[in-house]
Amino acid sequence: MKSHFTRCLVAAALITGTVNVANAENYPDPRQTLNIIVPFGSGGVSDAIARILAEKFKAVWGTSAVVQNKPGGEFMVGAAALANAKKDGYTMGIITMGLVQNQIIKPQQPVNPFKAFSPIGMIAKTPLVLVVSKNSPYKTFKELQQVSAKNPGSLQFSSCCTAMWFSIEMLKHNAGLAGQHIPYKGSAPSVTAVASGETAYTVDTPLATQPFLGKGGKLHALAVLSRQRLPSLPDVPDLGEVGVSGKWELNTWYALAFPANTPVAIIDKANAALNKILAMPDVQQQFAHFVIQPDPMTPAQVSKQMHSDYDWYSDLIKQNHLHLF
Repeated sequence: MKSHFTRCLVAAALITGTVNVANAENYPDPRQTLNIIVPFGSGGVSDAIARILAEKFKAVWGTSAVVQNKPGGEFMVGAAALANAKKDGYTMGIITMGLVQNQIIKPQQPVNPFKAFSPIGMIAKTPLVLVVSKNSPYKTFKELQQVSAKNPGSLQFSSCCTAMWFSIEMLKHNAGLAGQHIPYKGSAPSVTAVASGETAYTVDTPLATQPFLGKGGKLHALAVLSRQRLPSLPDVPDLGEVGVSGKWELNTWYALAFPANTPVAIIDKANAALNKILAMPDVQQQFAHFVIQPDPMTPAQVSKQMHSDYDWYSDLIKQNHLHLF
């Protein structure tokens, strides 16, 4: 009986393996629809990226492509939908550094990004920007540092999500800033809170902040949180220029992933297509509009980046005795 049962299991495994190989050989099938899951609502960077990719995958593969916005639960609604999707290569999704940061802050979150996904490739990265109200008394990074030292209880900062909260705490403890956290549900209300004076400052992506910057805008940028200036914000100093030493910087990235255990042959084909798309001049031009930089990688390099970020932020929490839980 046991021998017969074992033979049945082996046969089933062989059949499954054969089906997977056959699917991989025929992948992508133009008759199939490609679904791209976005764990955020429409209108943000992840949504914009997904729609650009959907158009280009359709052109490269000849498949129809649909973007599915599944916001909620600090990435978890969309992440769960991707993790539980079929492993046939026709459901992929946007994952971000915030999902890795959440794993540190909330290790019991329903979806572990290191176990639930098979990375396809890196899409892009973008630095973050520190902004205050145009009417703020703090006109420079140095002035914000000074009030942080003299009267730390007077400051409040807003954040759109756990990822940005995490980044601001890193900035506080490594650049001498202070402030009480006021959470908001999304970049728009967080940035608006700063513009209206409800909070003193926030950190967010250039896409979220840029509409409020410049002549007539309601925000003033104190620093780009990288080691070089942004072409789109040429007058905003970088971390080194405002006196913050070291090599560390704060940015966020956007990657593409399949559910875990998707066949390697499918992943490799998707990675090749993604990197081909990222090299297209019109895609690079569209990315520049959203102030994101194409950053093609292999699946292994994405996995390494995820683990590196996890270790880096975990170490910073321990070194600075942060309590984010």
